[in-house]
Amino acid sequence: MRYAPVARALRGHERENPRVLEIGANENGFSRFFPVRVAALDLSRPHLIAARAAQQAAPVQGDAAMLPFADASFDLCVCMDTFEHIPEAQRSLAAREILRALKPDGMAVVGFPSGAASRAAEERVQKEYQALTGRTIPWLDEHAAHGLPESAVLMAQFAQAAGSTHSVRTTQNAPLPLWIWMWRALMCNWPGRGNAVFQAMLRLIAPLLARIPCRHGYRTLLWIEPLR
Repeated sequence: MRYAPVARALRGHERENPRVLEIGANENGFSRFFPVRVAALDLSRPHLIAARAAQQAAPVQGDAAMLPFADASFDLCVCMDTFEHIPEAQRSLAAREILRALKPDGMAVVGFPSGAASRAAEERVQKEYQALTGRTIPWLDEHAAHGLPESAVLMAQFAQAAGSTHSVRTTQNAPLPLWIWMWRALMCNWPGRGNAVFQAMLRLIAPLLARIPCRHGYRTLLWIEPLR
């Protein structure tokens, strides 16, 4: 649901021996869907260990707001579901760092949950999970603590960082009702009896669900592309 639509959109943009950076590493990363080796950056050492074990990833421990790479190092940067974990005051710094690390003809894809509907969806899943387990979901706690990025604000920050070299456009990712249904099934034991069947079904049909057209998504994608 997260990476497959991005991988499809990037077909035809492949380069020979591309240098690819993924910001925000875990075991389910970009290279599982796009056959390239990535430099996987994350602050968390356990996240990096998991990423290296599951995919073609060279782990790098570091901060998105202060990337440990030289200027113009990468052909492609992918950053999915990470900006909502970055404190708001540092997001513009991270945008500038991504543009700094891109080659002049490189591109970036940045995805993040945004907007009131996405916040409400997260609150619903969090509330149901807490009622079921007595605990909260840590990554949703972080979203609430930092606040979801506003798509217009983050788009403006990337446009400012890009200057006259790159354009910025938006698309939507993960239809919102489907995102709610998926996480209720995976985390909240929905619909109760038969949940195991629903989870198995979800895994089987996930490739089809990822192809559903999306007008109102849980996640906004920013495409930062070189001006031709």
